[in-house]
Amino acid sequence: MKRFVLPCTAAAMLLAAAGCSGSAGSVSSPGRASYLANGKSEVAFIRWRTVRAGQVRGTLMTDTIGGAPPSASVLVTSVPFTGAVHGTSVSLTFSRVLFLHGDAEGRLTGSGLTLAVPDADGTSQHTTFTQASRSGYARAVAALSSTAAHENLLAARAGSGPSANSRAQQRTTQLDLAALYQASSLAPRGKLAADVESFARDAATARARLAAEKQNASGDNHYCAATATVVGDSRGVSGAVLAVTGASESLTADLTAIRMDIHTADADLRRLSRAGLPAPASAPALIATADTSMAQAIASANSYIDQVNAIGNQARLLANRMATGTCSGAGQAPVTAPVAHVK
Repeated sequence: MKRFVLPCTAAAMLLAAAGCSGSAGSVSSPGRASYLANGKSEVAFIRWRTVRAGQVRGTLMTDTIGGAPPSASVLVTSVPFTGAVHGTSVSLTFSRVLFLHGDAEGRLTGSGLTLAVPDADGTSQHTTFTQASRSGYARAVAALSSTAAHENLLAARAGSGPSANSRAQQRTTQLDLAALYQASSLAPRGKLAADVESFARDAATARARLAAEKQNASGDNHYCAATATVVGDSRGVSGAVLAVTGASESLTADLTAIRMDIHTADADLRRLSRAGLPAPASAPALIATADTSMAQAIASANSYIDQVNAIGNQARLLANRMATGTCSGAGQAPVTAPVAHVK
């Protein structure tokens, strides 16, 4: 079964490419389309509408069985996207800022849709959807819920329900996994998302300061007025570089916390295994997605760091070229140490 992990999905929902099924009845209308991927323990439903020529907006719904019987349940998440559909070519964007590889490329084939989403390592995972209606999705989710309920019933009848101590171990694991998801989520209000947004804002500030410096450098330098202004602009760029240093420290602290959460979750899973207890079905995917989220955040942060370091160097050189001779009284632009990459 081929699977891929989508950005910003709750608890690292995985989509199944096997066992896809459609549904009877109308499945599309002008400007609208919907597709279903239906696996043994997970269902994904993607739908979009055309907002203007070739441009679409839609939602990806995923439903996955999580937890262990007799406490298994269906976990649901919804991810909005925008994109473009031209002929049989499909391009969807699930994140605007947070991912260096945030686009899903796909192709329409008859009544099917195949999507390829890049992993952090540069490879792509493919998922195949079949054209389906909203009612077809509802039936697939109902079947998924019935599967979870049936597994819970069998576990209860077999007397295999966990003891109070076992339930406590499973509950602790679930709470630790939930904490890991919360810490590693790249969703808009997550910690990692906020960290990366800080880098983006600081880089934008540095670019704006450099643009102002270049404009002021081309102005009238009577009585070295332009030089003084340019040196001031350069100091503003240095301030943005220092802000990026702070953003780097914040991200590093959050990454350390996530790595500790992964270590805790791994220890929980080992304890469950030693006790002969089943682990939550979503655990491996959630831990893998936490690693992927960290890699994405680090790559984005380091890209911004490279940009800001280059901008800081340009700003300092420009100011120092002007602050010479009769204009040296404006002072040299301060040398700001370049920001190191996040690891």
